[in-house]
Amino acid sequence: MADIRPVNAISIHSIPVPAALWSTDRRTMLEANPEWEELSRMDCFNIKRLLETEGSHFVHNDCPYTLMRRTVESGIDLLMVVPGGEEKKVMNEEDKRNSLSEIYQTLIRNTPTCVCVIDKNGVLTEMNESFKRLFKLTDDAIGESLCLQPAFKNPGFVNLVLQGIKGKNTQSEEITFTMDGNQLCTCHITISPADYNQQGTVDHVGIILHDITDKKKYENELISLKVELENTLRLQKTITYKVKKQDDDFVIEMAAGELLNKLDISPSKVIGKTIQEVFDSYHLGKILPKLNRIWETGEELTYEDKYKELEYIASIVPVLKNGSVTKIICSIADISMIKDIQRKLVETQQKYQSVVQYSPDNIYMVDTEGIIQEVNPAAEERWTFDSSDMIGRHYSEFITDDKKKEASNNFKAALQGEATRYMSTFVSRDGSRSHISVTNIPIRVSGNVIGIYGIGQDITARIKMEEELKEAKELLEAYFEHAGDGIALLDPAGNILKVNQHFESMFGWKETDIVGKEITILHREEQVSQFKQNLKTVKAGKRIKDFETVRYRRDGSPIEIVFNLNPILNDDGELIGISAIIRDLSEKKRNEDLLKKSEQLAMIGQLAAGVAHEIRNPLTTIKGFLQLMKESAEDDFHLKVIQGELDRIEIITNEFLALAKPRAVQFSLTSLTGLLTSSVEFIKMECLKQGVDVSFSVEEAEIHCDSHQIKQVVLNVMKNALEALPNGGLLSVQLERETDYAKISIQDNGAGIPPERMKHLGEPFYSTKEKGTGLGLMICQKIIKEHNGSISIQSNVDEGTTVNILLPIAGKEE
Repeated sequence: MADIRPVNAISIHSIPVPAALWSTDRRTMLEANPEWEELSRMDCFNIKRLLETEGSHFVHNDCPYTLMRRTVESGIDLLMVVPGGEEKKVMNEEDKRNSLSEIYQTLIRNTPTCVCVIDKNGVLTEMNESFKRLFKLTDDAIGESLCLQPAFKNPGFVNLVLQGIKGKNTQSEEITFTMDGNQLCTCHITISPADYNQQGTVDHVGIILHDITDKKKYENELISLKVELENTLRLQKTITYKVKKQDDDFVIEMAAGELLNKLDISPSKVIGKTIQEVFDSYHLGKILPKLNRIWETGEELTYEDKYKELEYIASIVPVLKNGSVTKIICSIADISMIKDIQRKLVETQQKYQSVVQYSPDNIYMVDTEGIIQEVNPAAEERWTFDSSDMIGRHYSEFITDDKKKEASNNFKAALQGEATRYMSTFVSRDGSRSHISVTNIPIRVSGNVIGIYGIGQDITARIKMEEELKEAKELLEAYFEHAGDGIALLDPAGNILKVNQHFESMFGWKETDIVGKEITILHREEQVSQFKQNLKTVKAGKRIKDFETVRYRRDGSPIEIVFNLNPILNDDGELIGISAIIRDLSEKKRNEDLLKKSEQLAMIGQLAAGVAHEIRNPLTTIKGFLQLMKESAEDDFHLKVIQGELDRIEIITNEFLALAKPRAVQFSLTSLTGLLTSSVEFIKMECLKQGVDVSFSVEEAEIHCDSHQIKQVVLNVMKNALEALPNGGLLSVQLERETDYAKISIQDNGAGIPPERMKHLGEPFYSTKEKGTGLGLMICQKIIKEHNGSISIQSNVDEGTTVNILLPIAGKEE
């Protein structure tokens, strides 16, 4: 290191070891650096003794130290304490200076204080290891400008360096540097010019940096603590007074504190007075014995009391001198607020205990290990365990095995500070089980969870009710879906919310296609106003019952229905929906038509029997006389006409009789193939006359039947087909087997039958022919029905008509 020697205006603060300036004339200390001040407080260090002792050595913490002394000015010596032994050596002045320089260099290199030297241009020429470590520099920085190093670009530091180069000393200037990573480092800066040249200008400047970052941190913390303490004392509003015994009384020497204002006491009014003058007899009787006892024993005393509605705590401390009490200091603090809080805490605790003790819910407390610490009476009663049987046991012992994992997961979550709720099943002493809704509430103290409150609500009855409601709901849904009537649920505006399967099949709509649409999709335009009137009636809370009408399927076809509209109300009587129950009347109408036809047939049968009876007798007589007339008459043509009409009357009479009463039939095994073949051969002559082609195909089939009646039916149907082909055409006759039935199909390509006439076919006295009676088809249907078969007719205008006859094959009849 360069020889840093103070030349004038010596700064002991630049010396990194304990150093001081000593006045040899007055034998007093003129100035000392902090290290010297700290050392001087130690018992091992006595400056006057060391100056008078040859060698000036002393030991501290088993390490030898030497006091070095050098005259720097007339009457002023520089004193430095350096590590070293007790070697004695006679030195001349030059040796002393060289030795001092070596010691100085050694101290600079080894001191933990950061030291560096710059030249008059600010270029770094020397630095010790402490300096390198603190500012993270290497020897590469030697020869470079110090103030251009990243850590030293602080404007305040640069200014101090410039002042030092100009010859100005700086002592204990505080500078904060920004290090790598934006860390802050605060240092006390001491700058001393050194090595003045012959012109009196500075050649080198010594810079010493004391790292006080931690010290500043501690100082800031101390300041914060001091402020906090002052605020605390101010908020506590205490009274401190000092008393001294005088004769048999105590005189108040000092009284201070904001609490005096609360008691409306002025310090000037109590200082110098005895306690008998200040306190009333009641409080004097309390405090005087305490003061006398403390004065005699020297013990400390703390107690609580009340004065003028002020609740306080007093701490009485004796001041001892040579083992005797000379004064007593009493500190009084207002604890009225604390007492209020304590009373409120007691009140809160009582309320809490009331809630826990008298709550109908099962409440228990467990520690962080899950061990039960407390249970309320409701839990004891519900689980039929005494509290002594539950406290000290793990909560999981009272939970069914299938619920323990879920309970454990919720317990762990509560330990993390999260309130949880879950369903569990508890087992009572008698083995019965109860469904419990459990709420876990963490118990926090100073931010830490120290336990958990479990609040259990018995929901066994609710679960049972929910199960019953679920069953009822399932039954209602099953009824809704599988009811024989169509059901639609509507909102108050008449929009569809839900429909059942029968509704879908009845109208051809799928639920997904019509949900959200108005129910008027089933109406014709002229029916909408009537529906709106019905909707208005239902909104008024009234029902619409058995309203018969016609609605329309998705394909536009009509369907006769009867519906009921019922309002659905909530608990407040407000309309929340409408149920529409719709019944298909098609089957009912068909049954009514069948009944009507049956009644007609019965009436016709009775009428036919009477008419046939009355006609046949005179008809027989007329036919007899007509036969006699033919033998003698010359006008054979007119007689033939009369004979034909009489035969027709006889046929109608026979048909009347067939309706009036069943005829005895005899069933026999008959080849339907042969019967149909003979019938076609019989009709072929008429077909040739009308220019009608015949298409005939048959399969082999045998049936049990009255062959005459079946032949009558086949011939009647083929005759009707020929009458539908007056201008020629095609008559097709087929016989084929269909499972257990033989199917006869007789088809023509005539004009066909309009739909409005189709529905009346088979009714008596209704015919599509000009001279028809309508009895032929009705008799055919009666014959086929007696043979356990069926007859059906399909016809399209301008396309023709097909009659299908099904008869059971022999051996397949039911």
